[in-house]
Amino acid sequence: MASSTDSTILNINGFIMRPIQISDLDALAAIWAKPQVTRFLPSRGVPIPRENVEKALHSFVEHWQKRGYGIWAIVDDSSQMVGYCGLRYLDELDEVEVLYGLAQAYWGRGIATQAAKASISYGFNIVNLDKVIAMALPENQASKRVIEKAGLNYEKQIHMFNLDALYYSKTKNI
Repeated sequence: MASSTDSTILNINGFIMRPIQISDLDALAAIWAKPQVTRFLPSRGVPIPRENVEKALHSFVEHWQKRGYGIWAIVDDSSQMVGYCGLRYLDELDEVEVLYGLAQAYWGRGIATQAAKASISYGFNIVNLDKVIAMALPENQASKRVIEKAGLNYEKQIHMFNLDALYYSKTKNI
């Protein structure tokens, strides 16, 4: 993880990760409008309505303000948002989850894996978290690969957000 003078800005393989902001609404709405992208989200392939995207975005921005960590926008060299990745505290589990999503045109390039690794490193080294978890639907092979390549280990199956999901975790190496 390389960082600039602002420790919340991360650099990964030609992309910049910066805290997500309200001005990312159009880009996030476009990503979540694609059934291929939302297929493995709780909406199960149904495009996410713009008003729900806006609520999620406000939640992501407030999370940064409240906790000092959160979801980053992944932007290319033209400042176009191509995806998101980051850390989110889950009240339901009292744990911090790494989550990610990319526009379909950017799948298969290792971006999600590098972003997940950078997010986890930030969580352990900057925020001083002891543990990070990730969840994936059993049929989401690509997400399972990202999670495993990011160093998380499968622990169990859980029921969350009305879905059966695989639960992975990684603890900080001391």
